[in-house]
Amino acid sequence: MLFRVDPRLTLAGLVLDPTPVTGSSPLAATHGDLDEPRWQLRVLDGPLRGAVHLLGDRLSIGRSGANDLQLHHDVISRQHAHVAHDGQGRHVLVDLVSRNGTFVDGRRIDRQVLRPHALVRIADTELLYEPADARAPVAGVRWGQEQHALRFVGPDGAEHGARLLEEILEYRTLRAQSRRGELANPRQQARHDALQAHLRQPSNHFGDERPGDERPGDERRSFSRFACRFPATLRLATGQERPCTVLDLGVDGAQLTLDGPELDYDEFVWLSIPLEGNGHRREEVLTSRVAWVGGDKLGLAFAGAPRSERHRAAAGSREAFEEDAPTMQLVARPAATQRFERLLAQGRPIGTS
Repeated sequence: MLFRVDPRLTLAGLVLDPTPVTGSSPLAATHGDLDEPRWQLRVLDGPLRGAVHLLGDRLSIGRSGANDLQLHHDVISRQHAHVAHDGQGRHVLVDLVSRNGTFVDGRRIDRQVLRPHALVRIADTELLYEPADARAPVAGVRWGQEQHALRFVGPDGAEHGARLLEEILEYRTLRAQSRRGELANPRQQARHDALQAHLRQPSNHFGDERPGDERPGDERRSFSRFACRFPATLRLATGQERPCTVLDLGVDGAQLTLDGPELDYDEFVWLSIPLEGNGHRREEVLTSRVAWVGGDKLGLAFAGAPRSERHRAAAGSREAFEEDAPTMQLVARPAATQRFERLLAQGRPIGTS
């Protein structure tokens, strides 16, 4: 078996990750600059169960795909809550005037300093606040008793190791924060910019169009797709879990093979990837929508990805409004309502005393 490699280290015939940890490249220069989070939220149930979200300065939670932690449920507000660092080594959970509330250890809260092992509940999803797990570099995917090495090939033919998946996941987190204007730390901004340049589609490369994809140059294809082959699990809203094989992966989506009944276009699904490195295991779960279906293959658009023309054409639909509109609860106090009615009856301008 022949590998196409530039002259870098190889070991036992396996190509090592061509992106160095140290060196003079812009990407390498930002590696390791950021402080390691000391606390995390672990999802205990639902389709995101097993997923871990590290807590830095802020973590947003809600139904919208723009959140760091997207919870898909009708009773969850678009921006439901966030966890923020208070500058004193503590994390504070804040409910953003959600309709159905945020609970800590069974009590509804507006603002709550999280204590170790506090149990957070939003709708039917429970989250555990706990010290962050030790994170070892990912070596591969753990599937039953077997470990599958992660190997990716970019559109330019360059080969990458497991580090590429971690870079994709890291960039998605930083991009979500950047879109909300939360990258105040220059080191975070530098890391975001370096990862973006690293993962961008090479100039003048458009690749093959998939059913439902946009014309070449569309924003949804501005990032490279990396060919690969590893096992994963697709979780459905019904609770069913179906094994699948990931054939390519990028910042905003993936292509899979999936046996069994076809899924519906735009259906919510969750791609679960069981990772392992140096004996440490963790689950990465990516909230997704079905972007296209063709026989035993399908494409996924990850949460936060730019929407396709088909989505934009339906932007005025009720479904789009319910998905994208902010959720608010307006509360009118009886005394204020009576004063408003009295002013109307007197014909006086509203806002005067």
